Amino acid sequence: MTATFGSEIRQEEELVLTRSGYDALVEELRHLTEEKQPAAVEELHRAAELAGDLSDNSEYLHAREALDRIQERIDLLETRLRSSRPLRPREGSSGIVSRGSHVVVEDLDDATTTEFVLVASAESDPEHGRLSDESPVGRALVGCSKGDVVEARTPRRTRHLRITQVDRRRR
Repeated sequence: MTATFGSEIRQEEELVLTRSGYDALVEELRHLTEEKQPAAVEELHRAAELAGDLSDNSEYLHAREALDRIQERIDLLETRLRSSRPLRPREGSSGIVSRGSHVVVEDLDDATTTEFVLVASAESDPEHGRLSDESPVGRALVGCSKGDVVEARTPRRTRHLRITQVDRRRR
């Protein structure tokens, strides 16, 4: 896919998402276009009928802003989906850490264990076990395998992690 900015043309990078991340974007787009946007348009029409001068109609202005926010999100999702694809089931090795890998690591500094799925930054959600492969820990782990010890320099500290499990079972 190419994008034109002025006279320059650049190749856009394809964003590879986990299947669940890609499906979540598709579902959000469907929800916005089939449910939220029509409801917002209806609310805008209702608010417009309340008063003649729309510049003084706070309900109309609020409804217009809400519709604009929904449209901005729709535009963003459509753009993201055009330049992305779901991770293929057999893509990457099950023994090597890569996007889509379910990884368990032991922190050698504090003896804690953490597990997560390595994902694209667009679908990162560390609180729910979805770690970006562009994060300091993610970058340190990519390409490694079970038993490897890596050093990840995070903003708070340098972490020493041992990979205890890598598989592609969870998405």
